[in-house]
Amino acid sequence: TRINVSMVIYSIMVNEANQMLELSGDLIQEWDDPKLKLLTGNYNIESVPLSGVSATSVVDKVWRPDLTAAKQVRVRGQDTGFLRIKKGGHLTWIQRVQYDFPCHLDLGSYPLNAHKCKLILASLGYYTVELDPAWKNTEAVTVKDVVVSHGYILGSTNTATENVYSPNVQNTRRQLELIMTVTPKSGWAIKHTVVPMTMCVATAYLSVFINISGACARLVTVMLSLVTAAVFHESTYRKVPRVHETMAIEVFTGTCLTFIFAAALESVVAHALIAASFKKRRSSSNSRNSFALEVGDQKPDLMEERSGGRGHVAALWLDRVFRILYPIMFLAFNAAYWFIYA
Repeated sequence: TRINVSMVIYSIMVNEANQMLELSGDLIQEWDDPKLKLLTGNYNIESVPLSGVSATSVVDKVWRPDLTAAKQVRVRGQDTGFLRIKKGGHLTWIQRVQYDFPCHLDLGSYPLNAHKCKLILASLGYYTVELDPAWKNTEAVTVKDVVVSHGYILGSTNTATENVYSPNVQNTRRQLELIMTVTPKSGWAIKHTVVPMTMCVATAYLSVFINISGACARLVTVMLSLVTAAVFHESTYRKVPRVHETMAIEVFTGTCLTFIFAAALESVVAHALIAASFKKRRSSSNSRNSFALEVGDQKPDLMEERSGGRGHVAALWLDRVFRILYPIMFLAFNAAYWFIYA
């Protein structure tokens, strides 16, 4: 029996944590059955609709195909549907279906790339010689006004037909494939991850411009940036699958956290240099008189005393270098990152 299949998709929900696609819509199957030709006599009846409880007894006696979603994790709904018998024995069977089926997301560049998800419709028991399902036409799948998961858009939808050989029964079954492309909205990731993390990195950078003697103010600013970035990092990964792939979002958030940690480390090193210089200066001043006296050929280093010591000079030099290298390296990382992943 030749079965013409078409679908109307109403909603597509992407379950990232479980790598599944949740689809709801109408599955429409049409076929001819010469035994069900209507004998209308003198009445002008084009078709007979059968639906609801009153028509259940009639519908149950009509042969219907057993197409269903293959490899689905769970069928949330596939009701009896609506059956229409036309005058010439042409039957149209419409079912409201809800499928949860696996969709292995391409997480190497998540969330900057598209994911291809395949829904397979196949017969449970009929072989190809007994049941020959086929897509009704090239536009058998309707996706107009479809509702897609927040943060995703539906790209192309393609249909295909394939014969699958079963070695145990030495026969083939015809299966229909619906290949859908879902693409994460780049604006969503940029607004909720890239912008906040970049602001945290910028805040940590601004702490370097605080007076070098204000170590507490520097560390508080950097630590607030680090904690805020960690919160955004955790919220981003809350719905991401636990997989081993190095994802684009993981590379970006991890690098931003590294930059912020580097800013904190620079503040600590600068403070340590100043503290060591101050300690050395106090110990040397205790061994001298209150006046700077020349003893023999040796003269006290008054410039070192006035400037705060070599540690203070080293801390100032570290600050100047860090103020230049930090933004240059972050801009270079962003250029390489968006070039590679986008």
